[in-house]
Formats: sequence, C-alpha cells, structure tokens
Amino acid sequence: MLDELVAGTDPGVSPTWDALPPGVRTFLVDVVGTLMNVGILAAVAVLIAGAIVWGFGALSNRPGVGSVGVKILAVAAAVAIICAGANAAIGFFAGQGVTIFS
Repeated sequence: MLDELVAGTDPGVSPTWDALPPGVRTFLVDVVGTLMNVGILAAVAVLIAGAIVWGFGALSNRPGVGSVGVKILAVAAAVAIICAGANAAIGFFAGQGVTIFS
C-alpha cells in the first residue's frame, strides 16, 4: 500500500477536532494568524532599528557597534522570512509527509 502513495494524493488521514468545544479551531487559527502578523511587524521594526544602529556605528567609526547592527539586521530579516513563509513551509512539509515511507 505504501508503494501506491504518490505526492499530492490524499492518504485518507485527517485531523479530528471532535474533542474540542465548538469554535476552538477557528479561535486557534485566528490566534496563530495574529501572532504571525505581529511577528512580521516586529521584525520590520527591528530591521529599522538595526539599520539605525549600523548607520550610527559606521558614522561614528565604531566598528563594534556597526557589526552589532549588521547582526540585528540579519536576525530580523530571518525572522521576517520565517513568519512570512510559515504557510508555505507547512504546506510543503504536509505534502512531503505522503512520500516519507514510499
């Protein structure tokens, strides 16, 4: 049977929400969506702060401060990319789950 599974096919297994009270699934989806939006907005704010720190370090001839600004920019950019691509990553790995044992 595992040999018959192909990427993109439905293996017939789906999550059940029967044990939870009505409306909990919608609430959880809304909470996670809000957290992703807040994460993206926070990452953009930190990107701006990192650029300011980097510029301050470059203009004041303090390379240590400039390198901290660059690290802040790199981490904030990574967080923004991860938050923005969370849906695509979940969809990709859900599609790969079918092909794990084939």
